[in-house]
Amino acid sequence: MEKLGFAFAIMVLLQSCTSYFAGRFSDKLGRRPFLFITAYADAVILLLYTVIHQTYQLYLLQGILGITNGVSDTISTSLLGDLTIKEKRGSSVGKFNAIVGLSSAVGLSLGGYMAKIYGIKSLFYLAAIVVTLSTVLLFFIR
Repeated sequence: MEKLGFAFAIMVLLQSCTSYFAGRFSDKLGRRPFLFITAYADAVILLLYTVIHQTYQLYLLQGILGITNGVSDTISTSLLGDLTIKEKRGSSVGKFNAIVGLSSAVGLSLGGYMAKIYGIKSLFYLAAIVVTLSTVLLFFIR
């Protein structure tokens, strides 16, 4: 169990370290390219979870996921601020975080049942598909 805790710590540490740089680079280079890259990287990482066998592989994937999460979390919030009128930014970010939290709660709740019926790997396959499909929505953001 301590290995799992360490794996999550690696992810959170790298996510925290990456956030500042992600914000800086996205201010200079734009937001959408980073969101596309991190979304597709996340989909690949999710698929790779289904084939790992060693603890170091888990640590490596968690580290990469921490980097991509640091980039995507920071930039998605920045993009939301860019697209929202100044007077509604706070409420827009609040709604965004509420939707993310609620969908995470639903996904985690249903995930246990899905893993029991279809196996744990099915969760990673489904998540990779959802991440890939949701990235298509970026094409429709002005």
